Amino acid sequence: MTMMRFAVVICLLLSVWGDQTHSVEGNFFSRQIETKTEKDEKSSAPAGASGTQGSGAQVGSVITFHDGVVFAKLVNNNRIPLVGYGVGNLNHDLVKGMVSSALLDNKKIMLIDTSHASKNEHLVAEGIVKGVEKLGKSRKTEVHVVTKVWYTHLGYERTKVAIQDSFDSLRVAFEHPSVTLKLHVLLHWPRCYQSVPWMDCETEEEKLPDHVKAAGPDPSKDPENAWKQSWRALEDMYLSDDYPIASIGLSNFHLKDIEQVESFAQIHPHVVQMNLWSLLYDGHLIDYCHKHRIHVQAYNVIHGTISDPNQAPRASRHLEKVAKELSVEFGEPLTPVQVVLSWLIQHGVSVIPRTTNVVNLEANSAVALLNVPAFTDHQVETVAKAVEAYLSGDDLDDIHVSVTFHAVSKDVVLYWMGHDGDELNEVRIELLRVGDTFDETTYPTHKFRAYDAQNKDVWTEHDITANYGDHVHIEL
Repeated sequence: MTMMRFAVVICLLLSVWGDQTHSVEGNFFSRQIETKTEKDEKSSAPAGASGTQGSGAQVGSVITFHDGVVFAKLVNNNRIPLVGYGVGNLNHDLVKGMVSSALLDNKKIMLIDTSHASKNEHLVAEGIVKGVEKLGKSRKTEVHVVTKVWYTHLGYERTKVAIQDSFDSLRVAFEHPSVTLKLHVLLHWPRCYQSVPWMDCETEEEKLPDHVKAAGPDPSKDPENAWKQSWRALEDMYLSDDYPIASIGLSNFHLKDIEQVESFAQIHPHVVQMNLWSLLYDGHLIDYCHKHRIHVQAYNVIHGTISDPNQAPRASRHLEKVAKELSVEFGEPLTPVQVVLSWLIQHGVSVIPRTTNVVNLEANSAVALLNVPAFTDHQVETVAKAVEAYLSGDDLDDIHVSVTFHAVSKDVVLYWMGHDGDELNEVRIELLRVGDTFDETTYPTHKFRAYDAQNKDVWTEHDITANYGDHVHIEL
């Protein structure tokens, strides 16, 4: 099978050896590593961060570690955590509890991603306060929030209204004595698209509060310029002492729009948020981010790909194989989800996975992911191809467990019993005379049964406990 060989080069990650910070060059497929010492910098990096973790352009964000949290240093010298938690579509009843749980020491998720349109920013703030109070630390806890301005609020004055709303909603966290809140504000979309089925431009405009309508014109009437006025509003509020905004950026923007920023803006975006498809297939957009040192965040990483293994079952088995390999080095079981998230983090891409489950929240947390061992070049390539298979629908070649059965002392008849060992589903494979061998390909957890060729009441059962890609020898 011919795979599209995308060349995703992420200009972002540094790897830490001892007390020195190094830039790392490579790409998702083949990390041709070249290290460059930037400066001496003390770091409390987790153990799993000590290997070569690649990216592949000439410039990149400095990666720093503080109190067990990994940050990307933005071009404006502020920083943003690499591991976050997305709550934009979370049921409002869950937001406060999940956010507070995310901040705890067993997770250390210090970045919460939401939006003005989600109408839950006040719940995010309450969750942050609750979580920080649970931590009970004597010093302030730094927490980051990414929020986004919806396309109904594009235009200079409407954007200012949205940002003021966000500040008001987050005020309880801003003003809490134990919280240092860092706010990152993005434009959610460049415009409302009439061609997108779920975007109902006219109805959404009609339902807006009167004070928003009065603040500025309907942005859908000037779709090519409204977002530019919004960007000017972001710049002015970012530069104002009245609004402590850590960074500004864009979400779901195509390159042709982002390139226009150069023609009118004072400030380039600090952050660009995109889905996994854009990250893998829009090489020109990624190159632009590299050139301008724009930090990349990926959303919809799990739901858009490996949440359904049946979507690309053979690719799923490749991810399981990588997970097993890393688990041996890690000393604890790892999941394919953790593998994909770690693959992005180890290339300096921020991730903001969503979940309603506290167990999954911990499994995909900063504490868990930042201790995953560094990937080998082959593992990097395997994960890249597997993720592409999910997105493209062009599944990978299959991998198996190779088994050699050897009839040592008597003639046997070999049967395959499937996953559950049900005799009703057994399938005859081969008669093996004494001394014969038989090679078979199968999968982990499959079962085989070897019956005595002279007496079917006598048999031995063999469970396949090996991992994908292994070869095992079974004497019968």
